[in-house]
Amino acid sequence: MKIHLLGHASLLVETQNCKILMDPVLWDPFCEGLNESCPKREVMVEQLPKDIDFLVISHRHLDHFDLRSLAYLPKTMDVLIPKDPLLQDCLRQLGYTQIYSLADFTKVCAGATTLMTTRSEVQVPEFGMVIADESGVFWNTVDTYFAAPTIQAVRANFPTIDFLLTTWHISMEGKYQANQPLAFPLQYYGCLFNLISLVQPKAIAPGAQGFKYIGESAWQNQTVFPVTRERFCHDLETAFPTLKETIFQLNPGDCFTLNQGQYEQFPAGSDYAKMLVDDRDLVDFAPVIAGNPLTDPNPEQIELETLEQTIETEICQDFLQFILEHQRTLFYEHCHWQVIYQIEVTFPNRDRRRWSIDFSQDTIQVKPGRNPHANLFSYITASSLCSLIHKKRDWDYLLCSGEYRGFHSIYSMSQWGAVSPDMTSIADPIRLRFAPNYIASNNVYEELKKWTSPDSVPPSTKSEPTLFQLGNLLIRLKKSQQPANHSA
Repeated sequence: MKIHLLGHASLLVETQNCKILMDPVLWDPFCEGLNESCPKREVMVEQLPKDIDFLVISHRHLDHFDLRSLAYLPKTMDVLIPKDPLLQDCLRQLGYTQIYSLADFTKVCAGATTLMTTRSEVQVPEFGMVIADESGVFWNTVDTYFAAPTIQAVRANFPTIDFLLTTWHISMEGKYQANQPLAFPLQYYGCLFNLISLVQPKAIAPGAQGFKYIGESAWQNQTVFPVTRERFCHDLETAFPTLKETIFQLNPGDCFTLNQGQYEQFPAGSDYAKMLVDDRDLVDFAPVIAGNPLTDPNPEQIELETLEQTIETEICQDFLQFILEHQRTLFYEHCHWQVIYQIEVTFPNRDRRRWSIDFSQDTIQVKPGRNPHANLFSYITASSLCSLIHKKRDWDYLLCSGEYRGFHSIYSMSQWGAVSPDMTSIADPIRLRFAPNYIASNNVYEELKKWTSPDSVPPSTKSEPTLFQLGNLLIRLKKSQQPANHSA
């Protein structure tokens, strides 16, 4: 069996005797202009096979059900859809005639190939799809929430799942708009891993969820996707160490083959699609800067070169030395929970620089650039960090000005779920480095100097007595008029 990833959820599957096209979205943008594939890709539409046997539409969401793509494709294919009148009506109006609305766990057999729909627990009519032939069993869960009874039913029909293209994102779509929490969805993420443990796949890869928001909606990229693809695969390896050699990450244009327990990935091996740019950093979860990125007002007008040199020296030398000196004390819990810390500094020219520190390593180092496995994040302006270094600002100023922000997604993963630490024991390393008692009142003394200099003290002037002074005067007069107290 050969699987071509065309981008996001679009697949072309070649079995021994069938070609199956699933959820074709052949052009960008899609979803009414809101989304593009991520990584950015191109589909060579003219090169797609003309003899496709089955067209599978998993559900009506427009990143799976793209009318422009469906209008382009040949109308002679057998179309397999869930029981959704909207899908059926639109497909008929586009000219498709061989449309089959399938219930859960319905099998379709074509020679040596068997297709079976799998149940989803969400409200929209949708299904996943098992595709099997003599080479193996492939289960594409698409966007479905595949509960334990569904897994039991699938394994009753197919005891061994050779390759699982799995749901992997716990989408936060719409949370910001509804004023709901944007904390990492630990409980749901842990449940997903428990479900994967019930499937017991021989090989696995994250599927779908390969899109980004564009244009005026692009701010949502920092609020919707709580885990990177790399972090998900890292968590898979932690929870299921026996899968270490069969965890795959597929990009648009990649091919994947399975043949009786043998698995192979061919990067850029498809004739039908290609990846143009790996721009997945655009969808890194960062809810504290969504729609309101950091800007550095640089109130003291520090030279850019000075800022760059000061911060480079601090992070790569002094900060690292501080961590190494306190590795077994202040940073004991960081090491225990395998924290991967990423700090992003925004400069006055809007340039952003990142560094990461991996506490899970025996030798802790500072590395420049983005770390897709990071789980503790700091965002700070360059001038504010420089002010911390020189003891000119305190944390009250940084927090109230909005020039420092941070969040975390720290947890420990197993096949039974996830647990998180008591975050009171895992502080932001930059706040440990510049603790409140380290800089307390320094900025106050700087301010005091301005108001105790001769030029800043206003000249003394004779003023009218205050009410307090008048009151004291009246009390003294009354006491002076009272008769002396003579003892008998």
